[in-house]
Amino acid sequence: MDSGTNRDVNIPNLEQLMQLGIQTARQGNKENARVIFQQVLDSDSHNERAWLWMAAVAETPVDRVRYLNTVLRINPQNRTAQRELNRLKKGQESSTSQVLVYGGIGLAIIILLIAVALFVLAVL
Repeated sequence: MDSGTNRDVNIPNLEQLMQLGIQTARQGNKENARVIFQQVLDSDSHNERAWLWMAAVAETPVDRVRYLNTVLRINPQNRTAQRELNRLKKGQESSTSQVLVYGGIGLAIIILLIAVALFVLAVL
């Protein structure tokens, strides 16, 4: 048997790498899963499933959005990517709304404290 052929038997194909990456991600090892999915993407940059899984194990929300947008460039009809982007957008809008509400409350308290302080100074 040719030694080159023997070596090829030990090289996992892309589907085997995908399965290994998925198993690794499900075990909670996101860092290693990212490395494995990146290997898949290095061989097939249009692998929609690998990009979706990269989004699932992304380090930051910015990376997650970038990966999901890549999925949609490959397949604009991908419902999972659409749903996740909408969910992230709603979460971001909710966070922004909370900041505005709490910021408004904080500002109102500061104005009230200033008014009380000015009243106390005026009375003295």
